[in-house]
Amino acid sequence: MKKIFLLIGIACISATAFAQQGAVRIGVGADFGIPTGSFGDIFSAGIGGYAKGLFGVSEHGYATFTTGYSSFKAKGSGSLGKVTWGIVPLLAGYRHHFSRFFAEPQAGYSINIAKATISGVSANESEGAFTWAVGVGFMASPKVELGLRYQSAHKEGDAVSLVGLRLGYNFSLR
Repeated sequence: MKKIFLLIGIACISATAFAQQGAVRIGVGADFGIPTGSFGDIFSAGIGGYAKGLFGVSEHGYATFTTGYSSFKAKGSGSLGKVTWGIVPLLAGYRHHFSRFFAEPQAGYSINIAKATISGVSANESEGAFTWAVGVGFMASPKVELGLRYQSAHKEGDAVSLVGLRLGYNFSLR
């Protein structure tokens, strides 16, 4: 796990060095996730928030780093018990703008957190997994974006996958 954080750190430093060529932005927003596959068989749609660094590397390209938190409630959770799944992505990527549209592949790591409370007894478990995502979006204005992405985390043959809808606001730092 330390190696992954080291690689992410190196990627961020490298992106910052290249950022001298373009704009630097910070994006924040809301995510709505729809679980797919076996993850969707167990969990309902979730909601969360995110923060994204965008470091200009060309006139139309940005190196990106995304993190946040999304929470999903298990289907059938009720008065006897509650089970939730949280996802904290740590993804590096590249966003390329085609006029008002953009495409953004990403890869990295996610921390997946399972929480259960049954008859007053609570338990937590977390583990990390290789995660990749691919997204497309539309800039409704120079600061407001709408996005759609597919994200999948893989570990030991299991996958936690979702389709995400995103509404974000980007602040320019220079």
